[in-house]
Amino acid sequence: MHRQNGKTSSLSDKAEAAFDQAAQEVVRRAKQSGTPIVVWKDGHIAEIPGEQAEIVTVKGKPNAAS
Repeated sequence: MHRQNGKTSSLSDKAEAAFDQAAQEVVRRAKQSGTPIVVWKDGHIAEIPGEQAEIVTVKGKPNAAS
């Protein structure tokens, strides 16, 4: 099992880490290509311009890569 900070990571911790990594890549590509990111916001589909996108982790903490 994968250990992080002396603790065994749960499957949900690994899934959150994978989701955060994927989100970082989506934002990076959107900024690079100037394309919008499509998200679900307030019950509706919304587009965020790539240059305005911020990376937020699953737990809502800003990521250092933003």
